Amino acid sequence: MTQIAQDDLPAVELFEGISGFFHFAGFRYWTSSLLPALVGTTLLFWLRPPGLSFRWLGAIEFLFAVVLLHSGFLFLQAWFEGRSTTRCPKSRLLRYAGICIIMACILGLHLNSGLNLQKGVPGSIFILYGLCVIFVGVLYIVPPFNFYRRVGGEVVISVGLGMVPVLGAYLVQVGDISRTVYLASLPIVVATGLWVWIEELISREDDEKVGRKTMVIEFGPRFSGRYGVLALAVLFFATLLLVVLSGSINPLALIALLSGGLALKIVSVSWTAYSCPDRMIKVRKKAFMLHLAICGIIAASSLVTQLS
Repeated sequence: MTQIAQDDLPAVELFEGISGFFHFAGFRYWTSSLLPALVGTTLLFWLRPPGLSFRWLGAIEFLFAVVLLHSGFLFLQAWFEGRSTTRCPKSRLLRYAGICIIMACILGLHLNSGLNLQKGVPGSIFILYGLCVIFVGVLYIVPPFNFYRRVGGEVVISVGLGMVPVLGAYLVQVGDISRTVYLASLPIVVATGLWVWIEELISREDDEKVGRKTMVIEFGPRFSGRYGVLALAVLFFATLLLVVLSGSINPLALIALLSGGLALKIVSVSWTAYSCPDRMIKVRKKAFMLHLAICGIIAASSLVTQLS
């Protein structure tokens, strides 16, 4: 996830040495892509495709590739924005970006060489998937696209972090992608979107100063903080019910409905405190917990199927 809001740590601690490296790599947001990848990795135990066989090495390699790509594009974003320090100049940011993205591509090629594709699936499917992943990153970060500065960037990042890792992780395990997998990722896409939306409410004033045109800015803080958050919260539970009814995830995942209290707190605080960054930072933590909960519950419900 793009580092829309700055880390709540002193500048010296953030930008010097190893802490600076992890800051620019966006380590605080790695879960936004790693947890969906975990869902895609475990989803096969619920869907039980033909020739079910779990690939431990493939799962680990894919998770590493996810972290590398996530970090690489965040280094690239920092380079384009000119965010650097004495110990981490722009040249080093670009070098880190290149190393991370190249290493992720190498892992992707190794994964592709070991895929066991389902009958009738094109042999180039994982290469095409990888190109789509790179395209999403470029679309979001690189000028002249740089959707992180434009209206619609919320959709790009929500799909890029909420759906794309699910599809890739499942493809590595099964050798195919079905419509069911797309559906299974929908609650995670919306949870990611809610997290991003809260981030944009927190950073709205700073975003306006640097010329960003996010949906939160376009709709205004009052509408975005009230009706935008409410709509996303309702959509989250609607998509959860949809994917359960369609059989895309285990009905046990309806345990996530217990997070209704958490969602209600997000909506109620955002309704009145949308223009108060200090209070919205606490809401951001709740949005993170909601994302963590839905990913963990879907993954755990799929694993329960394997144990039964």
